[in-house]
Amino acid sequence: SLWAWGNNQWGQLGDGTTTTRTTPTQILTGVVNLTAGGGHTLALKTDGSLWAWGSNASGQLGDGTTTDRYTPTQILTGVVNLAAGSSYSLALKTDGSLWAWGYNRFGGLGDGTTTNRATPTPVLNGVVAMAGGGSHTLALKTDGSLWAWGSNSDGQLGDGTTANRLTPTPVLTGVAALALGDGHT
Repeated sequence: SLWAWGNNQWGQLGDGTTTTRTTPTQILTGVVNLTAGGGHTLALKTDGSLWAWGSNASGQLGDGTTTDRYTPTQILTGVVNLAAGSSYSLALKTDGSLWAWGYNRFGGLGDGTTTNRATPTPVLNGVVAMAGGGSHTLALKTDGSLWAWGSNSDGQLGDGTTANRLTPTPVLTGVAALALGDGHT
């Protein structure tokens, strides 16, 4: 069971209100994984369905709108993992495809544009793990290669430059795990 409490300015607790909660409130059952962005929340249920709620100003909930949601809304099925950046979301599907949506000013979605997306957009295949940060994204592929894209102002993509990348760029091989911070990897 999923329980939430704290700031609820955009409905990110998922209890149907925008009231701050000082005690845990049950939101969902059957949850196996979850993640939170700056003001939105994603949950993965045992049946592989991905649910989202909270702030949606950049389309980070993936429901095709920019309307905040105060209760969990189903977005995708066939999902095995999820991640959230500050204002964008990532889902890894059972077939190894990586999908992204939400804020995209620096290319963090990896779809070749800087256009925000309000619905899940396919980005890369053969993925086994991923991570989202402030504005850059990482993906680990089945062959052990690490791919990065998005903001690169501090060289956080590891490609030897400080140029933003709008599509996945190979960075390293032989990788077993990944993690990122706001401006480092």
